[in-house]
Amino acid sequence: MIRNLLSVLFVLSTVILFAQPGVAPIKTIGGKKYYIHKVEAGNTLYGLQRTYGVAIEDIVKANSGELDGGLKVGQEIKIPVAEELTEVEVVETSDYKVKGGETLYGISRKFNTTVDELIKLNPGVENGISKGQIIKVPGKAIDEPEEVVEVDEVTTPNPFVVEEKETEQVKVVFNDSIVEHKVLDHETMYSISKRYMVSVEELMKFNNLKSTSINPGQVIRIPLKQERIERVTIKEVPPSYNPEGNGELVFDRKERYKIVVLAPFYLDYGAGYSEYVSNMATQFYMGTQMALDSLRKKGLDADVYYIDTKNDSSHVASVLKSDQMAGADIIIGPFFPKTQRMVAAYCKTNKVRMIVPVSIPSEVLRDNRLIYSTVPDDETLIAYTAQYLATHEKKANIILVQVTKEKDKALYEKFKATYQSLAAKNGSPALKESSTDNVKNYIIRGSKNIFVVPTNDKNTAMKFMNTLNKSAFRAKSDELVIYGTKDWMDFNDVNGIYREKFNFHFLTNTYLNYDDEYVMETNRKFRVKFNTDLSKMVAQGYDIMLYTGLNLLLEEQTIHLLMNKFDFEQSGESGAYINKDYFVLEQEEFELIDQQTTGNGSK
Repeated sequence: MIRNLLSVLFVLSTVILFAQPGVAPIKTIGGKKYYIHKVEAGNTLYGLQRTYGVAIEDIVKANSGELDGGLKVGQEIKIPVAEELTEVEVVETSDYKVKGGETLYGISRKFNTTVDELIKLNPGVENGISKGQIIKVPGKAIDEPEEVVEVDEVTTPNPFVVEEKETEQVKVVFNDSIVEHKVLDHETMYSISKRYMVSVEELMKFNNLKSTSINPGQVIRIPLKQERIERVTIKEVPPSYNPEGNGELVFDRKERYKIVVLAPFYLDYGAGYSEYVSNMATQFYMGTQMALDSLRKKGLDADVYYIDTKNDSSHVASVLKSDQMAGADIIIGPFFPKTQRMVAAYCKTNKVRMIVPVSIPSEVLRDNRLIYSTVPDDETLIAYTAQYLATHEKKANIILVQVTKEKDKALYEKFKATYQSLAAKNGSPALKESSTDNVKNYIIRGSKNIFVVPTNDKNTAMKFMNTLNKSAFRAKSDELVIYGTKDWMDFNDVNGIYREKFNFHFLTNTYLNYDDEYVMETNRKFRVKFNTDLSKMVAQGYDIMLYTGLNLLLEEQTIHLLMNKFDFEQSGESGAYINKDYFVLEQEEFELIDQQTTGNGSK
């Protein structure tokens, strides 16, 4: 606030004296000066830091653990004096004649001051003013140009910021609350404001009062900050961000965040337009909107920007250089490899977290700890399949079926290396390898025979199914189990009866169970909002936005998602974070069910 001020500095030379704020004495203890504040009913640490301009952490530290249980009425506490010099404000004043109907609040606005300041200049006016009364006001009471002397603005330290200099510090957690105070005899608005350390202006505004006059028995609503003091261990201050560094990154908590969603909406059609892709992006958008409704109720304050990538790398390059991206905290997307590479490089350079809602090339994940890959690639899922079988099928006969397609050989080798490594450690059965034509020789009657066929090729899958069917008489139907990949569910030529007969299983990162109560409830809300039903892409948008807001920004650990189980693990010291959780699905009665929730297996 800019006012007519004349500031005079003088050195405090006495050991004990009375000075503002409040009417607290100053004492020198151990060579340091402290205000000695006697706690009154209604006082809070939040109010003290506002009144004395001293950070809450400094107040708690000065009192050596005596405040851990909270403030107690009558308790004397030490409040550090910020400087050895105290600034005393000498205010130029003039006389002002009160007009009919005027209030202290109205006069304070008129002279750009506060009700508290008027009360200090005019003791007794807190009991009310009357027409014709002469009071002191800061500045000149006549309408003429005023000489303005600018002074440096003094700001109250932010009570939520803790300097990380020690191994142990205090954390003060606030919750807003409202106290209803019944006015006692002889109480004034001013005395109530001092008792609860809430300004007169704030009390008047909160209670919709136009006058400071109050009556005994009147109820005044007082906004307070309930506080809880916790002792926490402070980590070392992290070094400045190095794009080529490794290890954990620390992100500042903010009052308001910026989230950018990059998706191929094709709003203006254009080159490469795909109605299918555009619809998928639109469904993803609708899912994020549903999640944002929930996040706002949870208290997330965020600006969310949706940018059409058009699947055009030159357009994305211009977007990354624009003001649209400035200050982004998290980027969700994009959907295609070429633009994913561009955005990943941008995020790495600018310390922006990137949440990828679809598959992403594995090489993009290397040496970039800002990326969260929600959809594991095929190699990762086949490795999880090996881990699952080595852990949960220690009595089974496990046969790895050889593949001939070059693109499948990496999956084959990944499963083999992962399984054999784990089997040697925990006593899992030895892995057997067989060609498709020779599988009949590996079937053991009376044992559970698990065939792992690591292929995404439809013809290879069909050939294996037909071959196994010819040898099925060698064992009971429940003794033959197939583990393939999620792509098999899209092979319409692979007979669904075969998948049923041979207990077809696969691991996947998503599972949308429309019979789940939470999914049904969310679907009902979605119908009301968008007049259509949930799709998998809607659920993906919902889950990713909900996880982004609750876990990454609000830092909540328990999150109920629609079709994901996000559990991210960093791949190496400088690699991306990859979702390591999965569902083990099996076809039963021509429906997909989660084996881990039916008692047939556990993760």
